[in-house]
Amino acid sequence: MIERIFVTEAAVQYAYVKKICDRAELEPELIRDDAAYRNDIERFLTDPVGQGKRHLLLDVFRGEFFRKCPGTRGKVCCNYYVIDQTSNCPFDCSYCFLQSYLNLRAIRFAVNVEDLFRELEAVFRRRRFIRVGTGELADSLALEPLTGFGGMLMKFAVEFPGVVLELKTKSSNVDELPDVRKKPGRGVIGWTMEPAHVVNNEERGTATLEERLAASSRAAKKGYGIAFHLDPVVFFPGFEEAYLNLVEQIFSHHEKLDWMSLAGFRYEPALKSYVEERFPNSELLDGEFLRCSDGKFRYLFPERIRFFRRLVEKVKQLSPKTPLYFCMEDARTWKLVMGEKALTDPVLTPIFLREGDDEE
Repeated sequence: MIERIFVTEAAVQYAYVKKICDRAELEPELIRDDAAYRNDIERFLTDPVGQGKRHLLLDVFRGEFFRKCPGTRGKVCCNYYVIDQTSNCPFDCSYCFLQSYLNLRAIRFAVNVEDLFRELEAVFRRRRFIRVGTGELADSLALEPLTGFGGMLMKFAVEFPGVVLELKTKSSNVDELPDVRKKPGRGVIGWTMEPAHVVNNEERGTATLEERLAASSRAAKKGYGIAFHLDPVVFFPGFEEAYLNLVEQIFSHHEKLDWMSLAGFRYEPALKSYVEERFPNSELLDGEFLRCSDGKFRYLFPERIRFFRRLVEKVKQLSPKTPLYFCMEDARTWKLVMGEKALTDPVLTPIFLREGDDEE
């Protein structure tokens, strides 16, 4: 998965670098900084996006790791917080916004994790409740066999009461994670889930649907809460029955989830050319799209509402106590699909606390 490891001058002193290189069985290549990677390596790659996913850049991050998820203009926010320690991902999914978003094509991994833990400790100690994850700019567990970072972060976070840490992934790398039973905080593993048709056609290098489901059962035995994200829902011939069947598969493994999120495929205009050039056999852009108020293209509104109603009905039928929410959809969508009181549903209260509700 990783073919070359680059180490910046700022990072070379960290013992963590040697640990990662030893696990990868690769000799590190010393470079001055990330600009040197761009100028001396990246600009000579024939497929910068694809080849960059096989390059690991070990660096020192000097900014703030922790921030509020920015959400999307005009859409309902789920009050999620994110940790930006890694950016980019070795998996190669056609719909991934990182293709058009990142300005560095290697996977950048910050080795100064002690600085991260100090920053998080200050945050966690002043919060009665916080839901946080690492999966916005990277897959949380894709590199776990090399870095062990997910396990380190989880072991740290679950010692704080009120902290709910979610590691989002499309991998099956859960076996080395620590047991979190009887801990003050809560660990959750969240999987992006797609029907096998989408996994096979649009997600290169990821675990299969069956592997993700099996991993979720193993994680649950170690005390982890389980979440699934049907995001993005992709329209393809037969998609409706495929997603309804997927929901049945999920709840044949788990009676109740910590949460499930739903979102239709949407994309910034800049992503289209990457999909067309890098995924010539993709079905991702075959649907009919309309540009929305936030500038992103989405499937036609009536079609989204009609199918979301079927999907939500199925989830509620199989697991009525599972918190279910939309990601990056507006209040109108919530109400049309789940009713006028959808946003005040008590089942969402434990995960949707607003800014200030949880501060002492």
